[in-house]
Amino acid sequence: MQLLKWCCVILALPLLLACSDSSDRSDEPAPVPPPQEVQASELRVTHAGSDAPNVNVYIDGELALENVPFKASSGLVEIAEPGTYEVEVRGLLPDGSEVSVIGPVDITLPEGTRTDVVAYDLLFNDNGDINIKAAVLDAVEIEEGIADVRVSVLHGAAGVGAVDVYVTAPGDALSGVAPITLALGESAGPVALEPATDYQVRITPAGASDVVYDSGTLSFAAGTELLAVAIDNTAKTGTSPASLLAVGAEGATEVLDINAMSEVRVVHNSADTPAVDVLVDGAEVLDAITFPGASDYDALQAPAGTYNVVVAADADNSIAPIDVDLSLEAPWSYTVLALGSFADNSIEPLLTTDDRRSVATQASVRVIHGSYLVARDIPVDVYLTADGVIADVDPAIADLAYPGATGQIALAPGNYWVTVTAAGDKSVVAFDSGGAIAFEAGVNYTAIARDPSPSEVQGNPLILLSLLAD
Repeated sequence: MQLLKWCCVILALPLLLACSDSSDRSDEPAPVPPPQEVQASELRVTHAGSDAPNVNVYIDGELALENVPFKASSGLVEIAEPGTYEVEVRGLLPDGSEVSVIGPVDITLPEGTRTDVVAYDLLFNDNGDINIKAAVLDAVEIEEGIADVRVSVLHGAAGVGAVDVYVTAPGDALSGVAPITLALGESAGPVALEPATDYQVRITPAGASDVVYDSGTLSFAAGTELLAVAIDNTAKTGTSPASLLAVGAEGATEVLDINAMSEVRVVHNSADTPAVDVLVDGAEVLDAITFPGASDYDALQAPAGTYNVVVAADADNSIAPIDVDLSLEAPWSYTVLALGSFADNSIEPLLTTDDRRSVATQASVRVIHGSYLVARDIPVDVYLTADGVIADVDPAIADLAYPGATGQIALAPGNYWVTVTAAGDKSVVAFDSGGAIAFEAGVNYTAIARDPSPSEVQGNPLILLSLLAD
C-alpha cells in the first residue's frame, strides 16, 4: 500500500507542475502586437493663376515651396504623416515682400491617397478684392503598378466660360462623343485611358462645336498619372484663348494648341536712316516704317520655324542693311530693333524675347540702350524716383552699355520720374523725363534710350526715351 501511495504521488507530480507552470504564466502580460504600418499620403501643388505673381507656399506656418511661378507644380510630395494641415499661399511683390492670397485653409490628406491643390482664377476681382482660389481635388487612392493611364481634368482658365472637353482618337468627329462639361474651378476624373495609344484633346465652349483648343496627337506610357489643367493663354499669340498644363509626378509641362503662333514686333531705332520695309522670306510684310516707329506684335505672325528677315530701304529694297535668319518658337513674342547708323554703315539687329503675360501686382519693364550717335561709348545708369532728385539714390539699372537690354524687371505700379545719366556720374544727365511717368499694373513696357531725330535735336536732353506698352 505504501508503494502504491508513492506511485500515485509520482504519477500526479507532472500534472501538478503543469498546473503550477500554467498559473505562473497567466500572471505575465500579453504580447504587444506590432504597430500597424501607416501609409503615407501625397500632396501636389500647382500654380495656375494666370495673372498672379510667383508665390510661396506655407504648410502649418513653415515655408514648404518657394518662389513658385505660374505654370509650375511641386510634383508629388510624400507626406509621411497623413492628417489635416494648414496651407497658405502668399504672393511675392516686386519689393520682395509677401501678401496672403489663399488661406490659411485646412486641407485633410487621408492615408494612402493623393491630393491635388491648384491655385486658379484671376488674382483680383473688379472691385480690387482678392479673387484667386484654391481647387482641392478629391483624394485619389495611390495604386502601385497601374497598367493603364489615369487622367483627371480641371478647368482653370479664367478667361474662358464653361467648356466641353473631348478626348478622342486623332481626327475623329466630335458629334456623337460625350464630352466632359466643366465650369471654371470644376474637375472630373480620374478616367482610364489605354497606354501607347494616340489621343486628341479638344475643347469647345459648352454646348458649341467650335474648337477653341486642340492638343494635336498625344500618347502616354503605361503607368502615367496626370492632372490636365486648362489654363489661360497668357502668351497673347495665336487664336486659342486657352492652353493645357499636363501636371505629372515630377512637375508640369505645357501642351500648346496645335495652331500656336509666334509674333514679332519691329522697331525702327536708327535716327539717320530713312523709312524701311520688312521682308520675310522675300515677301514684304511691313511697309515704310519711319524712325522711331514700331509695328504691333500681331502685324507679323508665323508658326515656329526659321525665317529670313530683311530690313530694307523703302525707296530701294536692294539696299538691305539687315539680312538675318531668325529662329522663332511658339508661343513666344519677339522684338527686333534696327540699331546703329546708316551713315556709319553700322546698322544691326537686336532681338529680345518678350514674356507678355500680365501680372496683376507689377509693371514689367525692359530697358534698352539704343543710342548710337550720342552714347554708343557711354554706358548709362537709370534712376526711378518720385521727384527727379537723384543725389542720394542708387540707380535702378546700373552700367547699361550699348547695345544692351535688361531682362523684364518687376516694378511696383506707380508714378516714376525717369533720369538717365552717364554710368557712375550723376552730373552728366542724358535724359530727364521732366515729370512722373505712370507705370501701370499688368502692363509690359519696353523703354528704349534712343538718339533724337534731326528735328528733335536740342542739345539738352542728349537722348530721348521711347516707351512701348503692351
